[in-house]
This record gives sequence, structure tokens and C-alpha cells, in this order.
Amino acid sequence: MSKINFFCKASLTDGLGHLIRQIHIANEFRNQNYKVCFYIPDFQTAVDILKKKNFSYHIVESFDSAPSMIQEDIDIAILDIQNTARTLIEGLKNTFKKIISFEDQGEGRNCVDLLIDCNINPEDRQTIPATTKTLFGLPYSVLGSEFRKFHLKERNFQDEIQSLLITFGGTDPHNITIDLAKLIPNKLKTTIIIGPGFQDKKTLMELKSDHISVEENVEHMAPMLLNHDGVFCSGGVTLHEAMCLGTPAFVINQVKHQENKAKIAEIRGAAINLGQASSWDKNRLIQIFKLDSKILRNMSNTGKKCIDGKGLNRVTEAILSTC
Repeated sequence: MSKINFFCKASLTDGLGHLIRQIHIANEFRNQNYKVCFYIPDFQTAVDILKKKNFSYHIVESFDSAPSMIQEDIDIAILDIQNTARTLIEGLKNTFKKIISFEDQGEGRNCVDLLIDCNINPEDRQTIPATTKTLFGLPYSVLGSEFRKFHLKERNFQDEIQSLLITFGGTDPHNITIDLAKLIPNKLKTTIIIGPGFQDKKTLMELKSDHISVEENVEHMAPMLLNHDGVFCSGGVTLHEAMCLGTPAFVINQVKHQENKAKIAEIRGAAINLGQASSWDKNRLIQIFKLDSKILRNMSNTGKKCIDGKGLNRVTEAILSTC
């Protein structure tokens, strides 16, 4: 049986997006009878998710070098830790036949066999050594398998936004959710999604009302996005999920690297970038609440043209062909 090891960062500040992305990929490989194991930091929320999904895992102190508990003769190492050290890649090459890395900005990126980054334009390939194969661009955005089907759903919008979704990942380390919820007009039906690492549930529950409802640990995001006219989210995976389904996105970024993704989505016309969590532009909320059906429809159509939901299949096939 072929074996694949996944190395994913996850924490209160890093969130759970890297882990969830690789769980989508791991499910595809497990369905093809690959033996899968995860290596993650000591973050209980991530551990609970892997246990629930019935994946094997090991806890590691850092990703600076190859973990000592790695068994030999593993076929593939898949890294989603964003900043790989050269020492890590060199150590992994002693064990793994092929190394794949996602959205990697570390010096180790130049040593892997396959570099995947949906946030980089394909023409930027020239910055990577010829020995490293690349998959760059939005077609390689990895979303859950259901998004390919729901992408085909037609979207309709009324004269103004009627309903909003608020979701800032599994942890929301900057507590954007509560600050934003207080600014939503009473006339707008609003659903707030919180993840397993959300820190201030008590305060949020005090905001529940006739127009604000709260959902916890939602496993199927596609129906939630389809049932709302717009979504406030970070510039991570949820932004691409919204674009795929044609849900206009209003982005408040949790970490610095997300803002480039949000700016690109705004330039294309699929989103509105409100800036970083520590200084986001609250003055633009009035503009957002008054968006008409024409603008919403244009944002929706643009997002769907950018991302078709087939990235999971493309990436899985590319990994197999590389190996």
C-alpha cells in the first residue's frame, strides 16, 4: 500500500485552513487506498478534527527539520506549512520519494518536486528552479468536493442585500466576528458561523436576536454560502469558496499574506477588500449594505468565472502524475 504523509501548520493564530485543505486531499487519496498520516503542532482543536475524520497523526514541536518519528519508505510528503526551511526539505528527502509543498514562501520551496500555489500567477514560474514543477493560478484552488457540483447553481439577487453570512475561520484570532456583528443593520438577516477554536462564545451569544443567528462547527459550507447574498470572511479558503459559488465576498484579512489574495479578488471584481483585521475600513460598510442587484450579480458571475471548484481533482491528479 502506498503511503502519504501530510505536514500541516495549525494554531490559534494560523487557523485551520491549511489542515482543512489537506484533509480534502487526504480523503481523495484514502478513497484510492493510500495510507495517510498527518504531522501537526500540538493544537487540540486540530487533533480533535483529525480524530473525528479518523486520520492517523503525530504531534511535532516544530517544522524546522524532519520529525524523528517518520517511518522509512514513504512515497509522498505533502507540506502545507507555508514557510519551509531548507533543512526540513533536505531531511525529508532522505525518506520520501517525492515532496509537494503548498503556498510555500520559505527557502525550501526551491528544493521540492512540486510547488502548488493558487495565489501566484502562472507567468511567475520563472522565479522557480527548473527542477521544481509548479501549479500556479486559481484553477488549483483546493476546495471541498461538493463545490464542483454547487458551482453550477444559478444565483439570483434582489435590489439590495437581504442576507449576510459572517465567518472568520475556525479560530478568528482577532475576534472580528463580534465587532462586525454589532455593526450589521437590524433589517439584514445575518448568520454567524463560529469554529471549534472560537474564543469568546459567551459574548457572541449575547448578540443573538431576531436578525442574528449563530451556527457552530458547520461542516458543509457550500449550502450556507449559497443561501446568503454576501459573506464577510478572511482572505483564506472561504474567499475562494465564495467566489466558486458566486457569493459576493467582503474581506477582512487575519494575516498579512491574505491581503494580496483579497486585493486580486477585488481587482477582478469578485470581492471588496476591507484591509487588515487591526485596521479594516468600517466606513465601507455603508457602501456594502447598499449594493444593488446589478453589482451583486456582476461580482457573483466574476467569482464563478475565476474558480470552478475542480481544483481538488486537478491537484490530486497532478500529485499522482508527479509521483
